[in-house]
Amino acid sequence: GKFTTLYTAYKEYCETLNSIVECHELLSEPEMEEIARDDILAMDYKLQSSYSEIQDEIIDSLLPSGDDIFLEVRMAAGGVESSMFASELLGAYEAVAASRGFQWIVLEEDSRGDVGIARAIISVSGTDVLGVYQFEAGVHRVQRVPFNDTRTHTSTAVVIVTNKPENVNIDINEEDLEISYMRASGPGGQFVQRTMSKCRIVHKPTGISVTNQTSRLAQDNKKECIRKLSAILLKQELEESQSNTEQTKKFQAKQGDRSDKIRTYNYKSGVITDHRYKVEVSGIPDYFTDPEYFTELHKKVSTMWQLQQLAHIAEQISQEDIEKAGRGR
Repeated sequence: GKFTTLYTAYKEYCETLNSIVECHELLSEPEMEEIARDDILAMDYKLQSSYSEIQDEIIDSLLPSGDDIFLEVRMAAGGVESSMFASELLGAYEAVAASRGFQWIVLEEDSRGDVGIARAIISVSGTDVLGVYQFEAGVHRVQRVPFNDTRTHTSTAVVIVTNKPENVNIDINEEDLEISYMRASGPGGQFVQRTMSKCRIVHKPTGISVTNQTSRLAQDNKKECIRKLSAILLKQELEESQSNTEQTKKFQAKQGDRSDKIRTYNYKSGVITDHRYKVEVSGIPDYFTDPEYFTELHKKVSTMWQLQQLAHIAEQISQEDIEKAGRGR
């Protein structure tokens, strides 16, 4: 596992350090001096390599991992502007998911017509999806002039990220499902409109209804409906059984007040500032549609987080402890 690799790298670092000390002792011997200097140069490079590997392994061991999350975005302070901002954040996250091949399933969405959303809950699945979205949790603040005003407004939206437990499964009995098919609507030409490909499933015990028409094949749409239904039922079960989920939400959301922000999106300057790590990127409004801007900010925030973690660890490990560990190997 991660800690086995870390231990191996640390052991190699200590052994190399001891070898360098032994070579330094040989420098006083004329016949061994040249060989010792060459060995010291070679082992110094190896020492730096081991040190870098230790740093990387420490970071990997600290980073939370997960391939399935619930992502919640909700409006907070600011009325209509807050609703619009929440919708824009959700769009940015969906664009990121699409660019990385993540599965994106809308579990709940309380829309405000063409204006925006009050709240949306998404099930997102994919390799290390938690690592991609973990730094988004908290209060986001936007400062801009609305289309119907001349003054700058400040609004907020709240993002909540929770990891799905790996050992929780949902069994769906097909006898509990009411399955129906109908003609699909929307773009796709006459083929879509003529075939009964759109699927609708009602879960009779709970009354939950889901539909899907993304595929031309009815069976594919049925599978997608069942995936959506499973995610919704899983979320409900977790909310009923896990009090710590609510504690996580409260910590991440706080009050949604303008002062409780982790990040500010300032339209006048075109700059996004992450207040936790004092990093900035330019790119408003493209940030909300182009995943490259999200990736740029994510890399900067992730790097600063890693530096903070390493600094914290360094404070707890004295040089004396390192030397003792080296002599003991």
